[in-house]
Amino acid sequence: MQTTITRLYPPSEKDYPLQGLYLEHGLHKMGRPGRPFVYSNFIASLDGRISVAGTGRSSLEVPKAAANSRDWRLYQELAGQADVLVSSGRFFRQSAAGEAQDTLPVGKEDAFSDILEWRRQHKLPEQPAVAIISGSLDIPLAVLDTYRTRPLMVITGDQAPPERVSELRDGGIEIIFAGSEQNVDGQAMIEALDERGYRSIYAVAGPGVFRTLIEARVLGRLYLTLTHQLLAGMTFNTLTQGASLVPALGMQLLTLYHDTHAPEGASQWFSCFEPR
Repeated sequence: MQTTITRLYPPSEKDYPLQGLYLEHGLHKMGRPGRPFVYSNFIASLDGRISVAGTGRSSLEVPKAAANSRDWRLYQELAGQADVLVSSGRFFRQSAAGEAQDTLPVGKEDAFSDILEWRRQHKLPEQPAVAIISGSLDIPLAVLDTYRTRPLMVITGDQAPPERVSELRDGGIEIIFAGSEQNVDGQAMIEALDERGYRSIYAVAGPGVFRTLIEARVLGRLYLTLTHQLLAGMTFNTLTQGASLVPALGMQLLTLYHDTHAPEGASQWFSCFEPR
């Protein structure tokens, strides 16, 4: 992780260390009461794949050719600055099936000990809270045990299945209603998290949750790693899904870094955008 990367935008004549690159952004300070700071992160190939079909799996996975430890390091640094991680019921179903990429960050491996120390120095809890978006509430209770040491909540719509609401509540899970139907409304969700004191909100889910954020116009920043690879394949997910956004959500480039050290046989860009 000590090899440096080049900043392409804004232009700079010096190189930068990868480790600590995103911790310098101070995302934990950007939110305030009434207006939390919401950010998300993806890794995609040049042809737009964020997840693809895998052998022997029932769900899609991050492309093995694209996944790399350098991008994963920055993913962990973003989590290190969060008050709460927003995930999805789908992630926990994948976890129950043994198909999830990993547990939710911040990782406790030695490689991320400096991030945990960073949280302590900035008087943040050891781990971010976890909020799970789910309309169906199809969430295996047993797989939530890994996260019982953190504040843990499920966000759903007013028309969520009552029997599943009762089951989760009986299992000690806080239920937050945010939306008049079964699906979650992004604005109502952020307001509910704000009421609970969460100012730095990191969405670590797939295109469904991302759509919820951008449709509600609550996204504050997008971190996008673009690997310089063409993957092809017939079954895949891209960054967004659903009907066209009208008007389109214009994005402004804040930073762009060039990393020549990964993934294998290619390079990658670490980019950061904010809505205009």
